[in-house]
Amino acid sequence: MACVVTNKAEIEYAVMLAVLNFQTEFMKSPYSHVQAYVYDELIYVTSARSMSIPAEKELARSPEGHELLRRFYRALFDSCQHVLQKQIEQAIGVKIQNMVTDLDPEAGRSTLVIKLLEPIPQATTH
Repeated sequence: MACVVTNKAEIEYAVMLAVLNFQTEFMKSPYSHVQAYVYDELIYVTSARSMSIPAEKELARSPEGHELLRRFYRALFDSCQHVLQKQIEQAIGVKIQNMVTDLDPEAGRSTLVIKLLEPIPQATTH
């Protein structure tokens, strides 16, 4: 069983690792720069690609191609987001209400907003 983290920095780090692993293993995306920010019952995550994919960059130049890449990314995420949700819930000890993602294909950045069912409990001093 995973250890539940209790302070903001540990939570952000745990979410960052879960998202990076998810992007690599399930989305097969070359993301290397992931940042997570906790705000009460919201977690905001940004990911930037470590390298551009020439075919995607070319496709993203047209409005139709740009939208096609965004829809494809969302559909791929939706099909396996339950895996990421489970990893994050185990790490932070709070249930997730929903997750929404978007991709900017030209910039190679994805955004993930996680809505928790309740705020993350404050850390206690021992």
